[in-house]
Amino acid sequence: MGLRRLIAMVAKLPGTPIWGSYETSYRRDNMIKRVVVMVLILTFISSIIGFRSYEAKSNINIQNVKVNFANNTKITNLALDSFRNSRNNDNFVYKNISKVFYLSGFPGDIKSKDFNTGEVVTLVSGNAGNFDISKDGQKMVYASNKTGAWQIYIADVNKDKLSNIRMLSDGISRSEDPRLSWDNSKVVYKRNGDIVVCALDGSIIQEITNTPDTEEWAPNFAPDGRIAYTRGIGDKSQIVVWDNSREQIEATGWYPAFGDDGSLYFIGRSNDDEDDIYRIPPGSTYKELLPINASGVSEADPHWVLGTNKWLVFNSERGNDEHRYEGYIADITTNKVFKIISDTKPVFNPIVIIKN
Repeated sequence: MGLRRLIAMVAKLPGTPIWGSYETSYRRDNMIKRVVVMVLILTFISSIIGFRSYEAKSNINIQNVKVNFANNTKITNLALDSFRNSRNNDNFVYKNISKVFYLSGFPGDIKSKDFNTGEVVTLVSGNAGNFDISKDGQKMVYASNKTGAWQIYIADVNKDKLSNIRMLSDGISRSEDPRLSWDNSKVVYKRNGDIVVCALDGSIIQEITNTPDTEEWAPNFAPDGRIAYTRGIGDKSQIVVWDNSREQIEATGWYPAFGDDGSLYFIGRSNDDEDDIYRIPPGSTYKELLPINASGVSEADPHWVLGTNKWLVFNSERGNDEHRYEGYIADITTNKVFKIISDTKPVFNPIVIIKN
């Protein structure tokens, strides 16, 4: 029933003249006010019930960050549900993501979540470390200490298991942090604290560093074949880029990763003593604090989503009271951030495969 009709009916109740005495008008006005207030309250309650009903059906937890995007300003974390995001055409997560691979705990299990079915499967059970996935999601390189020593393995990825598993490293040296080249023809990894590159059969192509007194770790390929890695441990760690002829120190930080355009993403320590994501554009030395960072928490493991030109996936402590890492994806063109994976254990090294 319309509000105007309801008020008119109340105003014209039997025995209540439209233009009566002051007392009659006073009673009528009070009744109208009560009806208006009641209608407003019922309308509000109805909208809440309908919203919660939709939320329960959708059962999607999405994180959206959206405030003032001034340079070098970290933004406040604002949780929005999938209903609002779908209304704003921002619910790209389930439209475009095929799978998310991630490490549950460390050492832990390497798992994958199918975004079409919601099914989560364990591909490597226990004792696994960092890993990488080819762009098509068909090949995986990973570190494991299942033999009692950290080694690098390569395998084919099937729907719910790995096959054709074989060791790439020498079986003796401590080997970790494998990453595939952008054309999936080579693997770079840490061996006894130095950086080496091997072919897919395990044969060493190049030894990038040989520094017995310094640890290099977390290497990553650029689209043009350059290799970035971290040198040193702690707050004085440096991001070094090797261009096949010389080293160039780019910044203080760790966990380097490259975007499609050659931008360098990495983790650095901010003034408030938190780990945040920074970017250095190609050809620049300017270190930009990205507005996708959340205030009061730390971020880690940035990884470019191949074939998108705009998506960066990472893990973050935001969104839960335990400060437990969960997986997020950010559109760096809009600075919107969405949660894509959660687990009973901390989530590390999330990697997204998009739909063809």
